[in-house]
Formats: sequence, C-alpha cells, structure tokens
Amino acid sequence: MNGGTCTDGNNNYTCACPSPFYGKQCQETNECQSNPCQNGGTCVDGVYSFTCLCTSSYAGTFCQATAAASCKNHYSAGRHSNGIYYINIGGFSFKAYCDMSNNGWTLISRFSNADSTNWMQYSGSWWYDRTTPYGSVTSPSDNYDMISPAFWLVQGDYLKITRSDDGSHTYLLYTGRGCTGGRTFRSFVTRFGNYRNGNIWNSNSCRYFCRAWFGGSYSSTGGFSQAMCGSNLGPYGNNHLAFWCDWSSGDGAVMMIGGGGDGCHRADHGIGITEANSAQFGTGSCDGDFGDNCNYPSSYSLNLWIK
Repeated sequence: MNGGTCTDGNNNYTCACPSPFYGKQCQETNECQSNPCQNGGTCVDGVYSFTCLCTSSYAGTFCQATAAASCKNHYSAGRHSNGIYYINIGGFSFKAYCDMSNNGWTLISRFSNADSTNWMQYSGSWWYDRTTPYGSVTSPSDNYDMISPAFWLVQGDYLKITRSDDGSHTYLLYTGRGCTGGRTFRSFVTRFGNYRNGNIWNSNSCRYFCRAWFGGSYSSTGGFSQAMCGSNLGPYGNNHLAFWCDWSSGDGAVMMIGGGGDGCHRADHGIGITEANSAQFGTGSCDGDFGDNCNYPSSYSLNLWIK
C-alpha cells in the first residue's frame, strides 16, 4: 500500500515503505514524526491519525488552545463564536458547547422524553451522584438525555432553557442575576435536601424560586403551560422558576415553571415531574423528564445552560 515495495519470501513477504508510511503493508503514517503537539503535549501515533495528550492548561487537537473555566471566561478572552470549547477546572479538561450570545452560556445538561426517564430514576442519581458524562456534551440539537461535567463543575449565577430544535438557542426562559449564587448547578439544586431513593422532597410548597423571563416559543413548549399563571404556592407565581415543588399530596416538579397550586395545574409542569402521591423520584404513574400533567413531548428536548 501507499507506494511500498513488496519483497516475496518463503511463505511471507516484507514491504519497503516510503516515508512517512510504515507497518506490514505500509498502511500507517507516522504522524508524530513532526511532533505536532504544542505546549508540552505528548503525541500518540495511530493509523492515519494521531492523538495529542495535553497538559491540564491546554486542549485542542494540537494542545494549542488555552482552556478556560467556563464559556463566559472564553467570551471575556475574545472568543465570540458559538461552538465547542475546552473547559479546564482544577486540572480537569473537557469539551463543552458554548452559546456566545449574551456573554457566553455553557451547556450543562439536556432533558429528553425520547429515551428512558433518566432524570426521574428512583435513585435520583442524575441530580446527585453522576460523576461521568452521558450523551453528547457538545451537541445542543440531539434528542436524548445528556449530562456534562459542566453540570457539576462550571459555576454561574444565571440559568437559561432552550429547545434542541432551535439552532439559534433562543431562550424559552432565563433567570435573573444571582439565581444559582455563583455555584455549580449540582451544588445549587442539591443543597435543599437529600431526596434520593424515595425520599419525599416537599408538601404543598417549593424550596426556592428565581425570577424568570420568558421568550421564543415558550408558550407552545411542553412544561411551560403555566408560565403566566398566578399561584397559591407562596411567592412562586408567574414569571418564576421554582425548585423542589409539590402540591396537594400529589404532583411535583424538581424545576417548576410558572405558577402552581389550585388553578395552575398543581405542580407537575416543568422539568423532572411526577404525579406521585408525595413528590419523590420514580414512584408516580406519570414521571417524565419534562412536560405538563402527564403530557411529555418527545420530538424535541430541553437544554439547560449556566452563565
């Protein structure tokens, strides 16, 4: 192959290969011969390709890109194009998708009803315990569940929700400043209690709420039907995103969108919803990753971002 000269032998043969090819049939290229890696990266050769093992401060095909702690930091460094960037936090580097509109949003997770209800598993592990990513962390358009290392590593103050079938990443909802208090989303959402393995998270109340603004196609999106509804769940009325909600010994949401209670479809609208008699993971007759009142759209998913 690739211009090699074959010399026949006794039940065998050898190939004299031109540079940069080698191997029994001259099938491989020594991509590392020119040492393409930068900034202290180590090159590992493969068949027609190479891999650069980068130090923790750099990333990219050639270890050429400086990693940042979030998409917001990349934006501040002058990188304003949407796409895949490297994040480095505490010496751990990983890829993330960045929406650079409005100063840089980091994609941290995706909720889909087209696959199993991973976010509503009885163990609650998706919210509390996962330490390995799942799904394509760099694609905002796939329609299956995803959890990125950014979910438990990237810190921020704002949240936004978009649809997977909207390539412009128009917000359906975004929260006001300070919603997550500079925490990672996992640290924020789990600080209100331990609701693993059937523990009940609330009764006729919500644990927390953030002021929210709505836009795009929110009114036709599953989970947003009560966005403008008033509420008798304390202050958690219209124009809010509330957390760990329950109403009337049944219907709950990890993230309730809009108002809840009497006249507002109780509490099963938003993300991570259940109709368990007491709000808990994986025990209701209608558990879904997102939707309204046992209605779970499956033709698109919801993306969650932090900034």
